[in-house]
Amino acid sequence: GINAEYGGTAMQALSGRLLLVVTLVLGHADSKLVTIHNDRPRLAVDGSYVDAHDGMILHHNGTFFLYGESYGNQTMATPYPWDTRPRLLVYTSPDLVTWTCRGDPLPMIPGTLWIPHVIYDPTHNRFVMWYGAGGWASATSTDGINFTPAGIFSSRFGAAAGTDGTGLFVDEDGTGYVAFASNPAGVPGALGQGHLVSIERMSPGLLSSSLVNVTGLFPDDYVESPSLFKRKDTYYLTYGSCCCGCAQGGGIVVFSAPGVAGPWTRQAHADVNCRDAHAPVCGGYGARTGQLSDLVFNAQWWGASMIPLANQDTAVLFMGRRWLSGPRHPQGCNDICGNRGNRSVCVTSSYFLKSDFSVWYPLEFDEHTNQILPMKSLPSFSLDLAE
Repeated sequence: GINAEYGGTAMQALSGRLLLVVTLVLGHADSKLVTIHNDRPRLAVDGSYVDAHDGMILHHNGTFFLYGESYGNQTMATPYPWDTRPRLLVYTSPDLVTWTCRGDPLPMIPGTLWIPHVIYDPTHNRFVMWYGAGGWASATSTDGINFTPAGIFSSRFGAAAGTDGTGLFVDEDGTGYVAFASNPAGVPGALGQGHLVSIERMSPGLLSSSLVNVTGLFPDDYVESPSLFKRKDTYYLTYGSCCCGCAQGGGIVVFSAPGVAGPWTRQAHADVNCRDAHAPVCGGYGARTGQLSDLVFNAQWWGASMIPLANQDTAVLFMGRRWLSGPRHPQGCNDICGNRGNRSVCVTSSYFLKSDFSVWYPLEFDEHTNQILPMKSLPSFSLDLAE
């Protein structure tokens, strides 16, 4: 089960703070109870920062694999974009707390690599990674650590439209789907900014898109980092407002459907990282700067990581990157993409991108409506993991 503590320890509930027990933790015989902290840096077993950002966790055969962007010793001394960062790193853990770095999964590929998403393909007994490398690319692995490039490809909109965020999902019948944001030509948007989300079917081998549209375009623009997952009999698609390496962060807009093909419905409290229940999309950067105070967490979100629990349930974990939140953060620097014309205040050799904090958040669901509940402050939480 999940035990979430809001604002501190459980005893603080007696002084007016909210304690939410989603499932009573009973300490199953075949389980391990772990506590995950959002109020301190995530460190590997050697004491270094867990340098895997904007990624996800995959559980396979008792091991948790964390895939993310690696920034090494990259500082803010030189302006973004950088020639060699980010790269990718893989970490493994038996318990979501004790992390060991396993290295670069694709050392043979030069340049920058972005936003990895990994699934396990039981048909071919292999791990499949999709990542950004100037476009979509895929790779395969037998051990989840060392990958072999499989190809470079694009969506049905073509390479010029780009892709921003990759939400992979394989349904129970083995069909794969990818949710992504793109800039299709000739499609007007509410804000005129592009970045619209849609879903395509993956190729049978899960190594590229089939270019077959499943849903059409979702109604919001200036959004990115989509995810696609299923819980019980309901399918969910999420995305957040654009955030170019921004400290302000963005929201998590939720749609649900009875199947991947839809019909998709925006839930009543549409953006669960937003205090404004009536906002269709909540953001704090760029075109949505005016909504900054409505955000619960100042984080850019990636999901969904499916975590098996001892009670046979599955926690749906979202991972929020808190850009520019680590030690020695340069005051007045709020994004890596120009800082609204005041780039000079960001220039420093003492801030390391790998030190950015993160928020890991197990989503809560209303079991009657199947809607995702609004987020709340979460310094730490406990999970009763399946052994």
